[in-house]
Amino acid sequence: MIKQFIVLTKFVLSFAVSLSALFAYVMVKGQIGVDMFIATFAILLVAMGVSTLNQVQEYREDSLMERTKHRPIASGALSPMAGIAIAAVLVIASLVVIYSVIGMTGVNLFLFAFICYNAIYTPLKKKSALAVVPGGVLGVVPPAVGWLTAGGSLYDPQFFALGLFFFVWQVPHFWLLVMLHHGDYSNAGYPTVMRLFGRFSLQRLTFTWLLMTIATGYFMAIIFDIQSMPVALLLLVTSLLAFASSLQLLRQGFELKDARKVFMQINLAFLVAVILVSVDQYLKFNL
Repeated sequence: MIKQFIVLTKFVLSFAVSLSALFAYVMVKGQIGVDMFIATFAILLVAMGVSTLNQVQEYREDSLMERTKHRPIASGALSPMAGIAIAAVLVIASLVVIYSVIGMTGVNLFLFAFICYNAIYTPLKKKSALAVVPGGVLGVVPPAVGWLTAGGSLYDPQFFALGLFFFVWQVPHFWLLVMLHHGDYSNAGYPTVMRLFGRFSLQRLTFTWLLMTIATGYFMAIIFDIQSMPVALLLLVTSLLAFASSLQLLRQGFELKDARKVFMQINLAFLVAVILVSVDQYLKFNL
């Protein structure tokens, strides 16, 4: 049952998503606080809730895909109604927790994420291969919550830079997954960018979006006015490694299975970039 719950709620992914709130909090305050962990827990709850409801909405498609056919609802181990009940408990709990930290602003952000993911993005991706672009807005919600919890304003230029980085990051992240699992997506009836653009055009487009992500990361470093020389050097090395990894998409002998390596490398590089910026802000406040 524990394993099924972890799969149903996409716990590992939900946990990873919630961590961006921690880094955003430190960028504003330069320290950690109890409210930071409470807000992060709330994000984890809502991420698990919307992920569970997503599996209820897509269990028929999931049952047709090799990588998802063993999910609890798709496999029949759990009923859709049970999934709805679990999702409702998680989402309601998340609203209560986030209200205790930042009030109705947090509740509205969570409701926005719920509506955007389950009522807009999930149905849209069955109709359009480009649903990932509006879906990328969801990636901005967790850092926004961390930012607000720390007392920051969403109108801050620094938050704009951070939010832009997270938004742009979502697109190549998803397109690399499409390269890996395009057969599964096609079997389930999803329109894919692979079918829309073709394999080689998709590789070039993904490369372009990765360059844009690196550029927004550079913009973020400028706006945050990185002061620590070691951090600045590490950011430079990270961006160069991300660029080198992105170049693999343009190799003559690139195979779709190689997308997994690029996926892991660029996500690690971009995560490290966010951590480094938060470390620099922490050092500014404490040295």
